[in-house]
Amino acid sequence: MKLLHLFILSILISTYCVAFAQTQIPNTNADYIKIDPYGNIYAVKETQLSKFSPQGKLLFSYSDHKLGVISSIDVFNPMKIMLFYQDAGKLIFLNEQLTLINNSISLHDANYFTISMASYSAANQIHLYDNANRHLITLDFNMRETSRTPINFHSFNPQRMIELEEKSLAFQDSEAGVYLFDGFGTFNKLIPIITSNAVEITPELIYYTNNNEIVIYNYKLLKSDTQQLPISDVIQTLLYRNNIILLLQNGTIWIYEL
Repeated sequence: MKLLHLFILSILISTYCVAFAQTQIPNTNADYIKIDPYGNIYAVKETQLSKFSPQGKLLFSYSDHKLGVISSIDVFNPMKIMLFYQDAGKLIFLNEQLTLINNSISLHDANYFTISMASYSAANQIHLYDNANRHLITLDFNMRETSRTPINFHSFNPQRMIELEEKSLAFQDSEAGVYLFDGFGTFNKLIPIITSNAVEITPELIYYTNNNEIVIYNYKLLKSDTQQLPISDVIQTLLYRNNIILLLQNGTIWIYEL
């Protein structure tokens, strides 16, 4: 399911003059946020993961202080959520109630010692980026390696690896742009969007927050637009149907509903 359709986006952009119903999720202090295909919101603060309904109600929470800070999460499949702990070299999977599905998976025990990024795809694959050896590694759910692709770009210093909806993958490099790969690890294209802010990617759009504006680029039609956000100090924006979810610098989360 697409998080953001062009039709919905055009409505959002063209109706900023209409009043929004706004809700602040209470008692939040997040470093970053994610949203699943059903509009549930996931807030990460260091070792803590919290799941909220699309209306902002706290549903479940999870934390394991022994594993340390949660480096990234993937929520394409809300019944099989993957958390990556880079410092501990661990992966864990949670169900929709944020309960452990199985024991933590040690990347070190599998001889992956220099993994800086990990993600979990809708195709039930685990992607790892080995920053020391500059390899993109694909595993099946049983941790069997199915492919290993060397990254041969002269300058490649990604900050984020992003699973996309159509069994593809992206890397965000704040100095070069967004690199798109297919599900087999084959490079497709580089989109020169230069920003240190987290980008969000759909099969047609890249969007991100910049100076309290949302910047939207359609990389299929090669068109871009910007729009003022309804609140200041925004560091991350997520769009879902008629909702705009905003993370502020102070860690609070606001939901604006059209």
